[in-house]
Amino acid sequence: MITKTKAAGEKDAGALGRRVPAWRLLQAVAERWSLLIAFAGAFAFFSIAKPDVFLTWANAQAILDDASVLCILAVGVTVVLVLGEFDLSIGAVVGLAAAASVAAMSYRGWSTGAAIAIALGSATVVGLVNGISVAYVRIPSFIATLAIGSIAAGIELAITKTAIFEGLRQTYLDIALTRYGGISLRAIIAAGMMIIFLIILRTTVYGRYASAVGDNPAAARLTGVPVQRVKVIGFTLTGLTAGVASVLAASAGASYYPGIGTGFLLPAYAAAFLGLSLSGGLRFSVIGSYLGVLLLGTVTTGLTIMNQPNWAAALVQGGVLLAAVAGVAIRRRGAFGR
Repeated sequence: MITKTKAAGEKDAGALGRRVPAWRLLQAVAERWSLLIAFAGAFAFFSIAKPDVFLTWANAQAILDDASVLCILAVGVTVVLVLGEFDLSIGAVVGLAAAASVAAMSYRGWSTGAAIAIALGSATVVGLVNGISVAYVRIPSFIATLAIGSIAAGIELAITKTAIFEGLRQTYLDIALTRYGGISLRAIIAAGMMIIFLIILRTTVYGRYASAVGDNPAAARLTGVPVQRVKVIGFTLTGLTAGVASVLAASAGASYYPGIGTGFLLPAYAAAFLGLSLSGGLRFSVIGSYLGVLLLGTVTTGLTIMNQPNWAAALVQGGVLLAAVAGVAIRRRGAFGR
């Protein structure tokens, strides 16, 4: 008996002393920090290719400013992704909120504050409708938000009649023109929204409830979590972010044009899935989504500086989304042993 025990102990000690292969460690590091590695790689590539243009403070300011709208939308979709749902209406909601806001100034002569309130209010209402449709009517989020997004796009066209609005109030345009220390107000608002939603999801009861619902709605319900209310709040918050994004988008363009929010849906989700790499591919992160947007912005700006065609950015965004989702699927199979 003593001999067997000694042999087993020696075997365990040998197993503990066995080193992990270097390639395993490199693989773990690459998976854990893939987003930051990709960021550093893109930055290094464009810095070498176009150092006189890319490596400037003005270019960094432009990237932060250009990414501000998408940062806010990516933070918004992160909330519903944490819940295990999708919101495919955000692009249309941006268009509707912008149309309602600009029309109030152009047709009614309302103040900038009232116009902003209309943008935030209309987008929040659409988010609330999305939440009720998914949580209480129990329509799958893909179908519900796609249908409601189509309705929002129709209302947008009914408001504006496909017209382009210019001559907006100067105080409205100042949202895009104002800078503090060289950083645009739009970039500051985007960073502020990221911090607010980070606090909501990480430190509040709602954040814990949202994570529980995303992990297992049935188990969360059994533990007393108000699953339906949590989902409604999540979709409403996402709608609110679309309203904020609509104001920043319209003020930057100094005008409104039909379909102003059409191009935001794909890159917002691409950034959110990129952000999964910061949590090992297991949980969506507000910070990860924010950094994902900055990575996409860096690549898009770099391609523009290198005089690449417009379709190159769309190609990269689609490829990034596909690669990010594939990577998440592989990591999750590995994590759960399937």
